[in-house]
Amino acid sequence: METTTLAEVPMEERKSWIDVAMIQAGIMICVPSLMLGGMLVEAMSFKNAIISGMIGYVIVAVLFCLMGVIGSDIGRPTCVTAIAGFGRKGTRYIISTLIFISMIGWFAVQTSVCGNAFSSLIKSSAGEDFPPQASMAIWGLIMLVTAVYGINALDWLNRISVPALFVITIAGTVLAVNKYGTGNLFNDPDKPGMTIVGGIVLTVSFMAAGCLAASDITRFQRTRRDTVLSSVLGVSPAGILMVVLGAVMTRVAQQYDLTQVFVMVGLPILGMIVLIAATWTTNTTNAYSGGINAVLMLRLADDRRWLATMVSGVLGTVCALLGLADHFEAFLYILGDLLLPTMGVILADYWILGRGKPENFHMPQGFNWLGIVSWLAGYAVIRLIPQGIPFAQGILAAGLLYIILTKLIGRPQDKPGYVDAELTDRL
Repeated sequence: METTTLAEVPMEERKSWIDVAMIQAGIMICVPSLMLGGMLVEAMSFKNAIISGMIGYVIVAVLFCLMGVIGSDIGRPTCVTAIAGFGRKGTRYIISTLIFISMIGWFAVQTSVCGNAFSSLIKSSAGEDFPPQASMAIWGLIMLVTAVYGINALDWLNRISVPALFVITIAGTVLAVNKYGTGNLFNDPDKPGMTIVGGIVLTVSFMAAGCLAASDITRFQRTRRDTVLSSVLGVSPAGILMVVLGAVMTRVAQQYDLTQVFVMVGLPILGMIVLIAATWTTNTTNAYSGGINAVLMLRLADDRRWLATMVSGVLGTVCALLGLADHFEAFLYILGDLLLPTMGVILADYWILGRGKPENFHMPQGFNWLGIVSWLAGYAVIRLIPQGIPFAQGILAAGLLYIILTKLIGRPQDKPGYVDAELTDRL
């Protein structure tokens, strides 16, 4: 059972970049990722959908690296790395709460998709009615168990599941193409409902919570090199593959959901295996990050993370039963709008003001209003200026304003007489 939560992860507990890359890839491989490919290809040409997904996931990988290296440098999760820019109370009451809600939402979406698909598979393969609500409850609790045990359980799960999922998802797409042909593959919509820029925005918004929470996993990396390798090779290839497969299956089989495609080609058991494994590798991380943020929110001891994780997963399962997944696309945009500008503050504080040096990282008490005001300004830019690339403009606006304000007013840790609290103090 993992017991290191807000404290620095000791070097002897850290892992190889391959182990962390498997966890990152496992986050990418899921039914909603296939859904993203389907959403893109239904709104634009096949070529533009793939371009949007590829560019989007390259940007996601860059954000993962920038956020993740901070975590590996100081060995702490995102909710701790955010304290420098938002203050301890600002992070506890605002940033951690926001991430916690996001992770519960993602857990709900994944559990709902898994529950509904599992019930459909039972119906189509065995002819038996299995209530989706019961399926959601069962699988939500099963997936929660891995998250409760922590990083070692995530490592074990993804080491087994990810290579198998790569092979099976590609094989399923090939079967779909063989059965239905490629006649509809380039049958593009007459009037595209989304531009390439819009597709990029949707893709990055899709992974906004994951980018922000990158340090929750990369704190277990030994070096910056390991963090970059695991982030680039774990995130981009798996994410782009899911977009491509989701787009191809939506066009040729009129179905983005690979599990249903397996049913359509006469292999329901294989579809069920993919459904469970793909959802499990992603959803367990959602509950895991939710639990870490709950520890800070509720001022729990490090060794109570398991309990906070369990509560997070149960809340996510309840949200699934209430139908959160019905508002999936709107949820993605709202999530990205709220989360992305916080990265502008965190990145500016560490990489520019702190010059990327761990020894310059501090954790001021109270609220750092400079960071909070900058974050809100970045959010306003995203909402009020839809032209261009809103998420990039929001991140840059938040970061630049934070730098300007700190130069004019000064951060709490820059004031004369400031003494940083011991990093081992309970937050």
